[in-house]
Amino acid sequence: MLFDLQSPGRRRVVRITFGSLAAIFAISFVLLGVGTGGSGFSISDLFGSGDGGDSSSAFDDDIKAAEQQLAANPNDTAALAQLVQLHYSAANSQVDDQGRISSDGIQDLQQSVEAWTNYQKQAGAKAAVGTALIAYQAYFVLAQADFSGAASATSGTDQLQGLQSTVADLEGAAKAQQVVATSRPSLGSWAKVAEAFYLAGDQEAAQVAIAEAKKINPAGGAKLEKQLASSQQEGARFHQAIAQLTKQQRESQGATGGNPLSGISGGGGLGGVGTGGF
Repeated sequence: MLFDLQSPGRRRVVRITFGSLAAIFAISFVLLGVGTGGSGFSISDLFGSGDGGDSSSAFDDDIKAAEQQLAANPNDTAALAQLVQLHYSAANSQVDDQGRISSDGIQDLQQSVEAWTNYQKQAGAKAAVGTALIAYQAYFVLAQADFSGAASATSGTDQLQGLQSTVADLEGAAKAQQVVATSRPSLGSWAKVAEAFYLAGDQEAAQVAIAEAKKINPAGGAKLEKQLASSQQEGARFHQAIAQLTKQQRESQGATGGNPLSGISGGGGLGGVGTGGF
């Protein structure tokens, strides 16, 4: 059962949710430095112009080879790290000249972060910084894709799924960036961790990241805390809107005896599985 999106109250919640977060997403790609640092970011500079062709097929043989290595040895961290990179690179080739990443491109991003999850389980504290950087960017682009899908959804259930997946993607991005910041501590690396956690609504984890930044540069860390205040507020507002939408759906479905949270994944699985497009 899908709840009504036509009532003024519900339309207002949707406007607040998508209007404020769309703005903060745009700002965050600059602040977070997604696409910087030489880790191969493209996605046509975030859904910019791409060739729209099927150049992803150029990675098929390498992906198959890495998968065969894993079939022989599921704990092969080198093969898993390769898959993180290869699926991300394949996704980069699947953006059309209208700035739309294809469903296949989103699937490759999902496979990239799935490989990262498996890689991190095996590598533990020895996880490579370069692989973590790729995972961070893949998660953040998935967040953008999930948010875009939620914004264009016509049902409350689909909106909530998209928003829940967006949060899970942001949490994944923050945790991947934590690997980078722990290995190569800097004000900038911890800023990315804090910003992603704030947007995901985890204020406690964001504050921990800011504390780490202050250890490196007390004055810079204090300045960073002020700079991230708007992200903290937007993340909190975002979660309030999700809670309100969830309540409205529960009330609507409860009237017909349906499952109040039917169809809500509670986080979108591996970095936004089931995306429509953050």
